[in-house]
Amino acid sequence: MSNENQATANIDDLLDSNIDDLADLPEFLVFPNGVHRVTISWEKKEVNKHPCVELKMKAIETVELANSTDTPLVAGAETSVLYMMDNEFGQGAFKDVMKVLAPACGTTKVSETLEASKGMEVQVVTVAKQDKKDKDIWRTNVKKVIVG
Repeated sequence: MSNENQATANIDDLLDSNIDDLADLPEFLVFPNGVHRVTISWEKKEVNKHPCVELKMKAIETVELANSTDTPLVAGAETSVLYMMDNEFGQGAFKDVMKVLAPACGTTKVSETLEASKGMEVQVVTVAKQDKKDKDIWRTNVKKVIVG
């Protein structure tokens, strides 16, 4: 069966399923300030004509909250951080993460570190940061990555 026919068959199977059998939309949220145990993955993308690397994080558990009244993460909660690679701020923040992951992965090249760290379990120290232009938007910011 060709890829196109297989894709059509998969769509038909999905359309013939019960609504409750469809996947739930992943929860994407701003992680509360604190330390969280997560698994990580990476995606290279272009955003508004800027080359970027996205660090995707999936929560395992909250280790410590900066504010005890915040709600700990539910396992499986997801967020990401976007590093714009065409400026020193994006590269510098990305480099801080790479400097921690590379020794743990036994790598020195960025591409090798990205590949070797996919699915790695780490702790991240996060801080919620308000968007400069739109004060209604908050983003997760990774202040530190801890391996081991």
